[in-house]
Amino acid sequence: MRRKTGGWFFILVVIVVIVALMPTTIKSSLYNTVATWVDGYNDAIEEKDYDNADTEVESDDEEELAEPLTVRMDEALSDYVGIATITLVANNYFPESKALAKVVDIRPLVALKTRYNRAVSALNVAKVAERTAAKELKRLSLLAEGVGSVATKKVAYARGVWQEAKASLQGLVFDVQAVKDEALQSWGTTISEWVFADDSEQWQRLLSHKDSLLLVLLPIDVSLAPDISFIRVARNGMHKQGRKAYLVSRAVATGALTQGESYYFKIATGRLRTGMRLDAWIPTSNVPIEGLFVPDKAMIWYDGKPWVYIEKEEGLYQRRSVDHGMPTTGGAFVEITPARDEQTNLAVGDKLVVQGAQMLLSEEFKWQILDEDDDD
Repeated sequence: MRRKTGGWFFILVVIVVIVALMPTTIKSSLYNTVATWVDGYNDAIEEKDYDNADTEVESDDEEELAEPLTVRMDEALSDYVGIATITLVANNYFPESKALAKVVDIRPLVALKTRYNRAVSALNVAKVAERTAAKELKRLSLLAEGVGSVATKKVAYARGVWQEAKASLQGLVFDVQAVKDEALQSWGTTISEWVFADDSEQWQRLLSHKDSLLLVLLPIDVSLAPDISFIRVARNGMHKQGRKAYLVSRAVATGALTQGESYYFKIATGRLRTGMRLDAWIPTSNVPIEGLFVPDKAMIWYDGKPWVYIEKEEGLYQRRSVDHGMPTTGGAFVEITPARDEQTNLAVGDKLVVQGAQMLLSEEFKWQILDEDDDD
């Protein structure tokens, strides 16, 4: 190691001596040459840094232009297409679940009412017979005790008639109660009271077809929330055309093909007929959620999913997914989430495209094709 260091030191001393002995003209020329080399090297380094900086700026610009799911349209084309937007505002929404409903045939109730009326009539006759027999027994008993003009056998016979009338009366009481119990087991307390009450307005409206009774069958994982007093039903599956049906009571039986909860509702008959099957929408909570309403006219379908366009700035539009939205009348409801993913979620204040979205989708894919051609 010492030998190598001493060798390099000797060579350096020789170079210094040679340079010192050079004429002044040669030394000046050598100095200029070295300076030129250094300047050239520095210029090359600066040019390289500048090129790198330009490349980074261009790269940032390309990333800005290549923002995912976006399309840019100039003002003239936007006016031609007729793009229109609305500003999204927060709304409250009660989440719903779809269920099945059926217009109930009330003829079994009519039959129960008939049996009840007959049983009550027979009971009233038996009450009269029992009271008559009781009076006759009392009269004969007084005569027998007072003057002895009535034979004992007549008193005994009267007592037998009274006891028979009393037993018949008791049997008819049981018959009336049996009809009530049958109705209670099949239809529940509320409807049974309608049927058996005197001058029940609800029962008369059912008999005259002013109202219809609905049996609503809920999905197995859905329960009717407390304080829910009405739902909406429709014949054609169109929620916006649904009519209100009002809660009557919990049903005591469920459908043969479902195992979920079931309830009775009543509705103004209108064009409904016995046996019709309806679509029903059940509020799953009486506490609203906060979100944004997206109308049907704003949504487009791509790859089997619903999308919308948001105007990010003048002429720049971004496609957003609304696949997580909840279907509702006339569109979908998108819940406002605390952690907002700009590429998928919507927010209050976003400008939603409600006209021209389909043209934006076509332009978006046209731009993608152009970008691919530029890469080639």
